[in-house]
Amino acid sequence: MTDAMATPHPATPAEVASAVLDAIETRPDAFNMDHWALLPDMISLAPKKAPACGSQLCAAGWTAHLTGWTLVELPYDQQTEVIALDEDGDEYDTLVSVYAERGNERRMIGDVAAQALGLRHSETFWYAEAPIALKRLREIAGR
Repeated sequence: MTDAMATPHPATPAEVASAVLDAIETRPDAFNMDHWALLPDMISLAPKKAPACGSQLCAAGWTAHLTGWTLVELPYDQQTEVIALDEDGDEYDTLVSVYAERGNERRMIGDVAAQALGLRHSETFWYAEAPIALKRLREIAGR
């Protein structure tokens, strides 16, 4: 596993946020709010593997990764069907090339992260700049 994981399976939103902050502090080169999961030279990143050199994960990507989801980045011209959540929390199917999977379940990375951090759709910060994302993670972690 990555050295950055604070607990084997962070459970509470505060534990998850703390684990994400630890990972980002340990691997700042692998943190970039412009990419859900940028995985050069690989298609997937398993939960207990460290991101390879050149990989970049946003706050949501790190959250999904550290809570036991495999991150998948298919070639840009390939997409697969995943479950997404709308603003009301209702599920719908959509086609994407970057997603999180666990077992036979495929979900949007942002939805997985929102649930792990205890956030409603309107409270997410996935499209914010890095300083704002880090500030929000610190608030959730109680740091």
